Amino acid sequence: MKTRIRILISLLIALFIITGCEKKFDEYYKIPEDLIGTILEILEEDGNFTRFIKAVELADYADVLGRTGNFTVFAPDDRAFSEFMAERGYSSLEEIPEEELKGIVFYHIVFWAYSRFMLLYGLNIQDADIQYSTLNFRQPTRYNPPVTQEFDTLGRSYNVYHETKFIPIYSNEFFNELRLDASENYNLLYPQTPFSGFHADRAGITGYDIPAQNGWIHRINRVLVSPPNHDDILQQQSEYSLFRELLEKNTFYQYSHSYTIAQNNDGDVNKDGILDSLFLKMNSIFPPGCSPDVENISFNGFSNILTLFAPTNTALNQFMTERTKGYASISNIGKYWINWYLSHYIGTNYWPSQFSTLTNDWDWKLTSGLVDCNIREGDIHHLQMASNGPFCGLNKYLLPKIFESVAMPIMGDKDFEWFSDMLVFYLADKLLNEENIEFTLFAPSNQAMRAAGYTFRTGIGGYGLYHDNSPLSPLSPRVARDIVNTHIVFGAMGEDDFEEGTFIEASQNTYIGITQDGIFAGGNLTPSSLGSPEEVPGKGVVYKIDRILVSPNLSIFEIISNPGTFQQYQRFYQLCYQSGLIILDENSKPSSLDNLSIGTSYTCFIPANDAIEEGIASGLIPSDPDSLKQFVRYHFVEGVIFDDGKKSGIFNTTRIDEVSGYLFNTIEIINEKHNLSVKDETGEVRTVVTANHMAEDGVIHQIDSYLLFDRQP
Repeated sequence: MKTRIRILISLLIALFIITGCEKKFDEYYKIPEDLIGTILEILEEDGNFTRFIKAVELADYADVLGRTGNFTVFAPDDRAFSEFMAERGYSSLEEIPEEELKGIVFYHIVFWAYSRFMLLYGLNIQDADIQYSTLNFRQPTRYNPPVTQEFDTLGRSYNVYHETKFIPIYSNEFFNELRLDASENYNLLYPQTPFSGFHADRAGITGYDIPAQNGWIHRINRVLVSPPNHDDILQQQSEYSLFRELLEKNTFYQYSHSYTIAQNNDGDVNKDGILDSLFLKMNSIFPPGCSPDVENISFNGFSNILTLFAPTNTALNQFMTERTKGYASISNIGKYWINWYLSHYIGTNYWPSQFSTLTNDWDWKLTSGLVDCNIREGDIHHLQMASNGPFCGLNKYLLPKIFESVAMPIMGDKDFEWFSDMLVFYLADKLLNEENIEFTLFAPSNQAMRAAGYTFRTGIGGYGLYHDNSPLSPLSPRVARDIVNTHIVFGAMGEDDFEEGTFIEASQNTYIGITQDGIFAGGNLTPSSLGSPEEVPGKGVVYKIDRILVSPNLSIFEIISNPGTFQQYQRFYQLCYQSGLIILDENSKPSSLDNLSIGTSYTCFIPANDAIEEGIASGLIPSDPDSLKQFVRYHFVEGVIFDDGKKSGIFNTTRIDEVSGYLFNTIEIINEKHNLSVKDETGEVRTVVTANHMAEDGVIHQIDSYLLFDRQP
């Protein structure tokens, strides 16, 4: 009972406090009688905005603009409305469909009160010590297009939210900060409106900083209609239907928690009494925070614009004819390949006056990978400012540089699509695009890759190079990059350069062996036959091969530390371990060899197991760790030496010279083709009995006996 009394007393006190606060609030915020009028009252007093006022009333917004709030209004005068209605064929405002009229009214209204200064420099105070920026030139309006219902390819329904439309404010100050010609850029995007120095969208601002009780009024000379965005333009103009069809394959609907919650009680799209989830229409090949339907570009719509270069159907079909082979239509090209190609048409913050110098002056993703992306007047089929940025329809196709590299004979060829994908996905195209460097490229066909158990595709692990042994996840990026780069050799090799029994160095410092039956790369010893050379003048030569080249995927340490697989190296590894040459990881497991430096290649001469046993028994192989470590170090030589007769002479080992304490002792290599031997410091010559076990970081040879720097244990 006492508890109930306490609760009742508390409620009475709270009611008294709330009532008292409401009275004080009303007294404090009461509008003084001598204050200037609201936005609608100021416009009404002027007498030249009767139609705009009427439109506001028809849009059910008069109670807002006429009473309260904090707004910026771009107000078209009666003359502007007369011109607009004549253009659209309306005799009265009542004839304009309700949704269209609301869109017109709300596009003229910006939340928060912005004077001219604030529109140019953002909502801030003017201070001589502050260096203001004009780059936030777009402001969100009151206009939100209606939610639409859309369906994905599986027939699932989504309520798609279309973001608030931004209105761009153009000024001399803005273009000066961008270091662009104001008139040139504005007139290219708004050809019917001469640039006068201060504009809201396509309208000139003829009077500004008209104060009102609830904001600022800026007079404009045109009625504004929110322009379409890129998605709208692509839907409306059939000449881009092929480009749109390809883009649409990458559309996905992303749930928006913030927009869903912000609906409050207006989110019952289908009128079933339940708040509906809202989704944004996104596109996976566009930059983060961008899509043809997004207004808040890259999550900062105040300063960012999306620039879309859209090839016409004719231009895309010309690309198919001139640059692809084996495809029935462009829709048959693999998803990764075509999406990579389409991404070259998408950029952010490109302005029209820059289009003709993009190749020379810009280093952004859109331009850096293209042969010639300069857009000249004759290349432009259609140009307009969409609500989310410039839309430039093209009469020509854009061409990635890789198409004119040494890879020219295979790019766009259906039979070599997987390897072309690999060149791009693992960034080998960056190397092949280098100017003034010639390459030899070994190109396996799709069939050749499949024969070796490899495919380039997407799966649970995403895009990448897959092997049949692990079908759910791609090879690690490092392993896959090594395989790709094994197919690239610096310099153009003619057919006479392929000498049986020799080795050539690939671009990532592994090697390709040459046999009478073809070439191999160490990770798979089955040779691949070579097709006829196809020369690309100034770029190099391509050889099509019938089997993918697999680079070694084990280091020297990984090979010799695996006695279960490579028993012939078992005793040598034990010596490495006993000498303390093995580095242990945090779990006390062997991880690497102390004498091998990352990024350096080596040749390792490993004595046979029985030879090591004999050396231990004779006492010539030392037993104390320090001497044993020096003994083992003497079997590693800096550089890669094969038994191909190419490298002979004196080479550094990894044995540390005991006099200097920091230099390395040397050893002599005697190299005749298929007859490789080593002469140690004692004058003994050891012969290679099993040659050319290739590793990631060099090569291993097995020799008939051990090497000694001196005979003192």
